[in-house]
Amino acid sequence: MPRYLETYMIVSPRYITAGFGLLLGSLLAGCAQMMEGQASQCTGTEQPPSRLLLQQVSDNSAIIQWRGEANSVCLGEKANKLSMRVEAVEEANHKIARVTGLKPDTRYFYSLGGSGNAPQGQYFSTAPKTGQLPADGNSRIWLIGDSGTASVKDSKTGKSKYPWQAKAVKDGALKFISEQGGNEPIDALILLGDNAYPAGTDQEWQAGLFEVYPNILNKVQTIPTIGNHEMGVSHLDLCTVIKHPVCQKGPMVKLIPGASQSADPDTYDSTGDGPDGTGLPYLDIFTLPTNGELGGVPSGTEQYFSMDYGNVHIVSLDSQLSVIDPDQRQAMRDWLVDDLQSHQQDWTIIVFHHPPYSKGRNHDSDEEQREIDMRELFTPVFEQYGVDVVYSGHAHSYERSWYLNGHYGMSNSFDAARHTETDSSGSPSFGFSDNPYPQISAVSGKDDKAVYTVAGSSGKIADPEDKAKVCGPNQTVFCIREDWLSHPAHRSFDKVAEDYLPNGIERLGSVLLDVSENQLVSRFIDDKGNVLDHFVITK
Repeated sequence: MPRYLETYMIVSPRYITAGFGLLLGSLLAGCAQMMEGQASQCTGTEQPPSRLLLQQVSDNSAIIQWRGEANSVCLGEKANKLSMRVEAVEEANHKIARVTGLKPDTRYFYSLGGSGNAPQGQYFSTAPKTGQLPADGNSRIWLIGDSGTASVKDSKTGKSKYPWQAKAVKDGALKFISEQGGNEPIDALILLGDNAYPAGTDQEWQAGLFEVYPNILNKVQTIPTIGNHEMGVSHLDLCTVIKHPVCQKGPMVKLIPGASQSADPDTYDSTGDGPDGTGLPYLDIFTLPTNGELGGVPSGTEQYFSMDYGNVHIVSLDSQLSVIDPDQRQAMRDWLVDDLQSHQQDWTIIVFHHPPYSKGRNHDSDEEQREIDMRELFTPVFEQYGVDVVYSGHAHSYERSWYLNGHYGMSNSFDAARHTETDSSGSPSFGFSDNPYPQISAVSGKDDKAVYTVAGSSGKIADPEDKAKVCGPNQTVFCIREDWLSHPAHRSFDKVAEDYLPNGIERLGSVLLDVSENQLVSRFIDDKGNVLDHFVITK
């Protein structure tokens, strides 16, 4: 009851009947007038944006972010009756509307520019309350790695070198959802890095992300992590990765996208002429929770952060910049320990770009320092504090580990009997639906194991010219390695098709994650909508 109504009733009891009627009528008239005023603010014209995404969607708030002429957003629970108007502020060349006062687990339709009617298909749902499940009992998260290839230009034709691959992966995931996934919508989109090629410029983000996934970005929040191609271009001595006669005469230095060795985002260089002076476009495009806005311990940086969604805790780490500087790496590790110790959610998901276990065609976790550091320094933390699943990209293929604990060395040190959850026969367990992984290990009696997945084939697999060459001595890129996709920490595959290798699959695809109260299901879905691998963890 409004304070002035309480006061009126206390001070004037003898007029309570007549007074209440008059006051109630006045109050209702005022409310009607207020609602009419709100509605009148949402009677303009929809102004379509050139890019649009949702950020930091909580149980009572959301950030709607776009680039275009509109300066406000109108929202409502009915598509044809938007009455809540929020003005935007401009930050980093984007319009940002911070919407508060929303109801949990509720669908809101919205328009840009003041229209009272939402365009068809333009809506989002708020998160359930922290620790709870959505009304449908399941949180659905879509993960795509190295998907930003639509922005790569062919040097000879000037046209897109990969014009259909990312779209085909998207269509495959949506086909699975409609035909086998109960038509349940996606609740969050996770980017595993390299989602704009080749240098992560603003224009490449436009072509590689915003123009490929517009009807997903306008419905679900995007949760990214930094990849090597987000950090521009750099000069690299190719003699360190290939064997070539020219190398006998000295270094062969070339400008290579994604080769930066800097830990400073301000050194971002899109052309090779030196720092642009703008920093990473990635950090301008995304508005990330640095202060614990969505749960988790504040990180103080957009390079790594954490958040809750219902009963899921999501952590995005920085394996590109922070990990190569000893002080920054230690700060990120200390923060991670604090964060994992503090949250109380049922499930924990970790994402970063460089996989700790991989024998990808051009990326080997035995040789690349970032992967080695993530494995040696961070996987022990994951296992100590009950992380369930870890997802990375970088290698343009699919690999998925056994249920691991304690393997921090090179691939040749892997011992299935010591490092995996085994089945009744003593063999590593696949974690399929008929014999899922227990969150509390049957071997150790602790929540101390995790599954590590490489999902970097959402935009391309190997180029044809790379498939034609076998790597020579000291050559690690632009060729086929003898141990390609044969990391023993990853589950084995039968040779059912040409692109099935001993411990991985080289096929376009993405990962769909379904998380309920007592079960987590991870599926690798190819560009045709087929499930090629899955595993289940049960509480």
